[in-house]
Amino acid sequence: MLASLVLAALAIGPPGDAFYMPPTHLPAQRDGAVVWVRRFDDGPALKSAAINYRLLYETVAPNGTFVAVSGTLAIPQGTPPPGGWPIISWAHGTTGNGPQCAPSRFAHDDLEQRAMDLMVQRGYAVAQTDYEGNGTPGIHPYFVATALARDVTDIVRAAREIDPQIGRRWIVMGHSEGGTAALDTAAYGQAWAPELDLLGAVAYAPAIHMEEMVQNALLADAPSSSAAYLGLMVEGFSLADQRIVLSQMLTPEALRIVPELQQQCIDDLTQSSDWTRINLREIFRPQADVDDLYSDIAANTDAEDFTITIPVLLVQGVSDEAIDSASIVFLKNKLCRAGTPTTFKAYPSATHGTILLQADAEVATWTGERFSLSPAPDGC
Repeated sequence: MLASLVLAALAIGPPGDAFYMPPTHLPAQRDGAVVWVRRFDDGPALKSAAINYRLLYETVAPNGTFVAVSGTLAIPQGTPPPGGWPIISWAHGTTGNGPQCAPSRFAHDDLEQRAMDLMVQRGYAVAQTDYEGNGTPGIHPYFVATALARDVTDIVRAAREIDPQIGRRWIVMGHSEGGTAALDTAAYGQAWAPELDLLGAVAYAPAIHMEEMVQNALLADAPSSSAAYLGLMVEGFSLADQRIVLSQMLTPEALRIVPELQQQCIDDLTQSSDWTRINLREIFRPQADVDDLYSDIAANTDAEDFTITIPVLLVQGVSDEAIDSASIVFLKNKLCRAGTPTTFKAYPSATHGTILLQADAEVATWTGERFSLSPAPDGC
């Protein structure tokens, strides 16, 4: 009843694509404020939830202005425990910047939604941000750590505004780019939202040390699917660093195909777009100074250099062809030496995608222990 009364006081968003077009002036100018909300039961709705919501909420962009971000919220069946529903904030892997690529717009569920549904079955509310510029108009600040952390954190504030039966205790989980976002949030989330209680972070196959990927890719004198990821990074960091100017850094040929980054999802970008045909050495102008870009990528994806005090669980598939398992072992060792309570679990047969379900039992146990306030395991 209380949730229904609160929901009645919130603006109900328009149906269809209009839901993702925020008002010209955001009403609250407040971190995590709900712009509008709408119940749904199709597409990416978590099947085990009592209620699924799409929402638009406010957060702060890298330029310091408030922007609207879309996402979803799933409420479990039954009665919340004392203190309210514990909540998981989920950070998704790279989907691409086309508006149709946002997880809240999916026509059906995927492996990430299935992993989240298992969490709902266990009695956790689950919020999933689309990220700034995914779903709503604009450009996604791809791998910009503070932007990802704010997106992931502020949707928890918004979720509690939608359903006051959601408690203050939360855990961040994420996969691939979202695994990096989970580590970003582990570093920044508690300071960003001190009224909440961030208990831990789960990173599935986090994408780290991305500057090495860029540097190695540029050594190849040939087209590559990694060109699209590079384009997304350059565009994303141009939002956060005034030194990164696309017109000064990219060749005319690369500039010509930049609009595709805002039109296509990641599978098309890496398999059939013009980004698959451009020579990697023809992306940057010969005189372009890319050192600032490398510096930005390192500062935002070298997660072992983050200051993290909450418990972290790293899960990685040894058969993952996208993320090198050795880099996650390196990350674990560095976090341990820095004093971060870190647990690492490797799964020999798991790939970049199947890790989400293969690690479920381990993640469920670890998550339950964090929400029960058990001492963090010493995986170091």
